[in-house]
Amino acid sequence: MSNNPLLQPLELVPYADISLEHLQPAISQIIADNHKALDIIVSQSLVPTWDDLVLAEDELDARLDEAFNALVTLSQLPQAPEWFAAFEKCYSEVEDYKAGTLQNQALYDAYTALANSGPAQLYSSARKHVLRKKLSAFRSAGIGLSEPVKMQLVDLNKRIGDLEATFNSNVRNANLAWEKLITDETLLAGISSPLKHKLALKALATEREGWLLTLDEEAIYSAVMGECENRALREELWIAYNTRASDQGPTAGQNDNSVVLEQLLTLRHQRAKLLGYDNHAHFSLETKAARSTDEVLGFIKKRAAHKKADFQALAQSLQTDAQSLGYNNLRAWDYAYLARRASAELSGTPDSEFSAYCSYNQILKSLVQLVSGLFGIQILKVENFSTWHPDVQLYVINDGQERLGHLYIDPYMRQPKMDGCWTQAITDRHINAEGSVKLPVAILHGNFSPPQGATPSLLEPLQLNMLFHEFGHCLQHILTRSPYRTLSGINFLGRDASEFAGRVLEQWCWSREVLQWMTRHHQTDKPLSIKQVDRILEARKITETLRDADELTRSLFDFELHRTQGDGRSVQDVWASAQQALQVLPWPELARFGHAFDYMTTGYDAGYYVYEWSRPLAEQVFTRFEQEGVFNAQTGKVFREAYYTLGAEQTLPEFYKTFMGQAPNDD
Repeated sequence: MSNNPLLQPLELVPYADISLEHLQPAISQIIADNHKALDIIVSQSLVPTWDDLVLAEDELDARLDEAFNALVTLSQLPQAPEWFAAFEKCYSEVEDYKAGTLQNQALYDAYTALANSGPAQLYSSARKHVLRKKLSAFRSAGIGLSEPVKMQLVDLNKRIGDLEATFNSNVRNANLAWEKLITDETLLAGISSPLKHKLALKALATEREGWLLTLDEEAIYSAVMGECENRALREELWIAYNTRASDQGPTAGQNDNSVVLEQLLTLRHQRAKLLGYDNHAHFSLETKAARSTDEVLGFIKKRAAHKKADFQALAQSLQTDAQSLGYNNLRAWDYAYLARRASAELSGTPDSEFSAYCSYNQILKSLVQLVSGLFGIQILKVENFSTWHPDVQLYVINDGQERLGHLYIDPYMRQPKMDGCWTQAITDRHINAEGSVKLPVAILHGNFSPPQGATPSLLEPLQLNMLFHEFGHCLQHILTRSPYRTLSGINFLGRDASEFAGRVLEQWCWSREVLQWMTRHHQTDKPLSIKQVDRILEARKITETLRDADELTRSLFDFELHRTQGDGRSVQDVWASAQQALQVLPWPELARFGHAFDYMTTGYDAGYYVYEWSRPLAEQVFTRFEQEGVFNAQTGKVFREAYYTLGAEQTLPEFYKTFMGQAPNDD
């Protein structure tokens, strides 16, 4: 057995032991081993069986994915250029291997023979679902195409992957290409002390004095746009942020994604047509609940119509507030500031004061207590473990005496860590042919500000929401009982089904009882009063309405870009159309939103709408908890068994009917 830590069959990755010389040898070795094993699997599949075909290949995929996932985690650290070069080579090798297996005609024939066999007709619904997913993946990879067309598809996929990498690289570089050092503190009027402290630390990190504005942390950008009283500074920051990687703004032409994005959309459309779909949006629905592009468009428009009165009322309210401040015209860089200002007046508790009640450690402690009681689990901290960073925490999740899995939490923002909150699946639960169980492991990556001296990490409302959302993904990944890897891990769910898990846990975050119960002032330990909570929740509707308008506009823009590619419209034309259709608070023409919209290159292409799609389902499901008690362990147990336990073995509508006793309504 090699002493390479990436090749050790351990329950948890020995992150601290992994170095540059381990990366490519491990990935190359696993891929070479897999090729040999696949040859044996195919040669023995004249009469294929579940164990010798499905479970055998699944073990190969699991070994490769688990090793590469460790490299993804380590890429969130500062590394030498040689390390990232090796990582990119490993990524290419993994992608080539996966593409090759889906082009393996003999392997496809074996799966087809198994699916059509007599024994398969008696399989459980879960096993049949695994086979359907596998055969669908082969077909989506073009297995039925002629060899010349198949090679054309391979070329398209490679070019698409290269363009996606270029797009993301341009966004990262654009985030670093602009900064503004402020030395006159009066320009920061309205900005809270904790936020100013963060900006001062950013300046100190570059060995300068003052307050440094950058574009690389969305949470800080959003906070400044919501708090800063200086309209000219808001305008400058807004334009810099919303023209990133484009032909407009202060860094126009640098890291420009204009051509990259047009080429990417064109190639995705070509690939979809090659595979027999009308467009890339149609192709993307293969893994989602919606069965047609018209159904998705109808949903977006219906949601927008449902919210239209709220949008119009907000626009009128902001217009009035703008006039009261002497603004000649209401502009895009005013929206967040005026909405947060109105919200603070209504609640009596500005976001900065609210955050004082939401220290990361206190909220996490409450969140762990909440889900443990609801779902009958124990979440216990592990003290000694191999880690990639000192800030990382590790928890083991048990059900009585049974271990269910592990959860890492990497809570704080640092460079070059990817901005935002997100969940990374490390190991997917599955049972191999010998009956051994591989337990799931997940990582919750946070973007919270680290503690500073005696001041703990304090969560903004959006960060509080994101923590609950991502914890929902982690629970979904770890609490599944499915024995089949392709039905248990969150990466194997459709995006809409996956986002439901995050959306549903958000409902507890903004529940009146839970919010009052879990908040404590970090200095006095005093909770928010129920009166304060009621005012905060009422006031939050203002900023949420603004966010709803943006989210629906983005959903329509993304979907229409991929649905109508080739109709002669540019990216900006589609953006303008989406704005005109849904947005009562329009953006200026120079905005280039799509040029830095990285969701289109991180797996949500033609699928951003799923965040809105899953939301009404989550809200409806939560009504049962509101009726029976938001801390009700009995209801939580029913929910766990109906939803988490089955993983992807059922659809969302099937779960909903089981849990709610009826089909979801038409909202």
